Parts: sequence; structure tokens; C-alpha cells
Amino acid sequence: MVLNQSLPFSSSEFFYFILLTIGLFLVSKTLLQKYIPYKWLLMLITVGYLAFLFTKPIQFFGLILYLYLSLIGIRKWYKSSNIIVPVLLLAIPILLMKTVNTFSNDVASEFILGAKDILQIAGLSYVVFKVIGLYIDERNNTNKINLLDFFNFSAFVPTLLIGPIDKFDRFKKDLNRGYENITPERTYQGWNNFIKGLLYKFIIAEALRRLILAHLVNDGSVVYHLSYMYTYLFYLFFDFAGYSLLAIGFGNFLGIEVPINFDKPFLAVNPKEFWKKWHITLGDWLGDYFFKPIFKDLTSRKILKSIQRQNIALFLTFTLMGFWNGFEVHFILSGMLFGSYSVIHNYYIYRCKKAKEDVFFKGLNPKFVRILSIVIMFNSVALAIYIFSGNII
Repeated sequence: MVLNQSLPFSSSEFFYFILLTIGLFLVSKTLLQKYIPYKWLLMLITVGYLAFLFTKPIQFFGLILYLYLSLIGIRKWYKSSNIIVPVLLLAIPILLMKTVNTFSNDVASEFILGAKDILQIAGLSYVVFKVIGLYIDERNNTNKINLLDFFNFSAFVPTLLIGPIDKFDRFKKDLNRGYENITPERTYQGWNNFIKGLLYKFIIAEALRRLILAHLVNDGSVVYHLSYMYTYLFYLFFDFAGYSLLAIGFGNFLGIEVPINFDKPFLAVNPKEFWKKWHITLGDWLGDYFFKPIFKDLTSRKILKSIQRQNIALFLTFTLMGFWNGFEVHFILSGMLFGSYSVIHNYYIYRCKKAKEDVFFKGLNPKFVRILSIVIMFNSVALAIYIFSGNII
């Protein structure tokens, strides 16, 4: 076994770790739960994974310590109702990582290369996003945040790399229930999710990558770009949805209900519905912690009309999503395009409500309108995801 090179669901070593973990939790629930509290066992398993299989354990432990101390310091000394300063403080690791990633290795100094090595921590963005959500949700709660609960939440192994993004309050309820959440029904559910995840990620997604994407030759033709665009869209879906299902299944085995991240996204009829079906937890996070505060701030200033405030908040929210993926042009443009889709749809809904009728599809059969809407949304998503891939720029 090669140590310190196994990210979640990326190697045989990690799947051995899953089997070991399931076995330890079942034995502890059956024989040892009086002696080994659930929270402590989860912490020990996580520490063991980070120490022996994770790529950069020292940097990761440093990240967790920074976030916890920052969170405690903010709650103790920061009294303003404005959340911008605390959020920026917690987001410093992401901002630094994204900044140094914009430098090319060809021209970067040794300092920049060293900074990259330190800041390139797998799962950093997801950990920080979870902690920012924790701060905003709990900022008015005077109860102390326990370090053990914080560690188990922020470093939860199944969702460590690319989510889904959970909420602290929901996660803590499962933690407090502990061993009683490990039931035959949940284990059966875990196997269903796990097997489906394996099918999605390691069979369908891999087949698309190896049999089609790897053999497409960029001759600049429309056929090439369309072939890559649609194949990449399905590859990304099955790879990402497969990972999410694996994370959900692993969580089921441990008695933790990981949130659903995908729900038939290609049947969405508009951008709003799409983000309730694709990367659901990120969409919810952006809505709760970015869109709503921006819209509320614009409303409090009593500037512009409500529809204009909504559209500004929507566009900025999806632009942030682009920057979150990276400071590269293709990520930013993809986020801005998704933002444009949402603004156009929001204005369309506004016009329909104002006219008290459908201003675009008036008189058409509702079933036909639904099918046409799905086709338009599917192709719009395919274009935005293709830009996201960086293959077109």
C-alpha cells in the first residue's frame, strides 16, 4: 500500500478503508458502544484516514484548526451584524488557493510554487463552505461549538472531497443519535446507493471517458464540438452523481444521512428547477448564504425595482459560483452564463405574472411546452457545462 495518496473513492486502498470502517462501527454498536462513544469512534476513524491515506494531513489539520479558532474568535469578539468580514476571514484559505492557482508554473517563482504546494488541499473549498454555512446559521446561537462535533462535521470523510455540502445542525442531530442510527434498513439503503454510485462513476462515466472523450480529435469542426459537448455533459453527470451516491451510501453505513445532490436534472424545464436537481446542496448553499443576503441588502437600501434587485442578486450569485470553481476564464464565463439563464427566466416569469398569461408560449399545448422547455434547458446547460470544461476556450 502506498500511504498518503488515497483520496475518497479514488483507489482500492480507500475501499478497504470503507470496509474496515463499516466493520468497526458494527462491532462497536454490537459489543463496545458502552466503552467507545460514537462521536469518538468517528473522530478516530477520520484521524486514521487523514494520517495514513490522505494526501496532505498536516495541511488539512492546520486548515481545520484555523477555521475552528477563527470561528470561536468571531463568535466571541465580533459583535457587528454585518457578516462580510467574518465570511472573508473564514474564506481566506479559498481566496489564497484560487489566487496562487492563477499563476502559471512556467513563470511562477519558487515562492508561488511553494504556496501552491501548501494550499492545494483536497476538499478545501467544500470544508470552508460548510464552515461558512455553520457560522451564518449559528451566529445568533450562544451555545459553544464543541471541537469534537466541529471536527467530525468539517472533516467527514465521505463528503470530504466534493460534497454534498451538509448543514451543521442536521449533521449534529445524526451525531447525537449515534449508534441507534445504524440500522438494517439504513444499511440496505446504503448498499443501494453505493452500488448505484459504483455503476455511475466507475462503469458509465469511465466508459464515456475512455471510449468516446479520449478518442475525439479536435479538428475544429462543429461535429467535434457538439460530440465533445454532449459527451462531456453526460460524463460529468455520471461521474459527479456517482461520487455523490457513493458518499451518501457510505454515510448510510455510518448512520449519517448525507443530503441528496442530484435528482433527474436533465428533466428540468427552467434554470430554477435545474438547480433544484443538479448539485442541489451547492445551489441551496448559494441561495441561502449569498443570494438572499445580497437581495436583502439591496432591498434595505431601497434602490431599484424588486425584479432588478432579484436579477442583480442572481447574476452575482452564479458569477461567484464561477469564481469558486477557479479564477480561470472558462469557469467565470460558465458561471456568468448560468447567471444569465436565471436572469432571463426570472424576467420571463415576472412578465407572465404581470400580463397574467404566458407571454411566450401562449396558446400552445402544455405538454408540448414542457417538452420544448426541457429541450431548451438541456441544450443551454450543455453549452454552459462545455464552457466550464475549458475545451472550447
